[in-house]
Amino acid sequence: MKTVVIGLGNPILSDDSVGIKVAREIERFKIQNSKLKINIIEAYAGGLRLMDELIGYDRAIIIDAMVTGNVKPGSFKVLPLSSLVTTRNISCTHDTNILTAIEFGKMLGLKLPDDITIIGIEAKDVETFAEELTDDVHKAVTIVASKIVDEIIYKKGLCSEKCLDN
Repeated sequence: MKTVVIGLGNPILSDDSVGIKVAREIERFKIQNSKLKINIIEAYAGGLRLMDELIGYDRAIIIDAMVTGNVKPGSFKVLPLSSLVTTRNISCTHDTNILTAIEFGKMLGLKLPDDITIIGIEAKDVETFAEELTDDVHKAVTIVASKIVDEIIYKKGLCSEKCLDN
């Protein structure tokens, strides 16, 4: 099974970069290789551009910042694409949302993953120009990265129990 892990966000907008920071942390686990068929990438836009990054994969995990105001910054939620909430970059006012983009891609006959999981991490500040995360969101990076690695290994049959629970 070919898997892509996509860290989504803007690298210079404080907590909006949390998806990118998680992807970089996952790279430290050294699971990206051809034997496991796992690629880790950074993306900076949703919609059609994000759909383009999914082509050729069986499974995708997309990490993005979300701002609900309902939970503590640094909290995260794991969702299948079918129950999509709007995270910071998964949709775009100048483009289509990812659900529509995927439907469009499939109509064109593109090979897109059937298994897509969105991980939204509650952000505190997505407006300040800064490369650093706020403290609570920064604390979530290692936790979320290790849980994603556990989940990938579990789905590969290398872990005896489900590992991605919040």
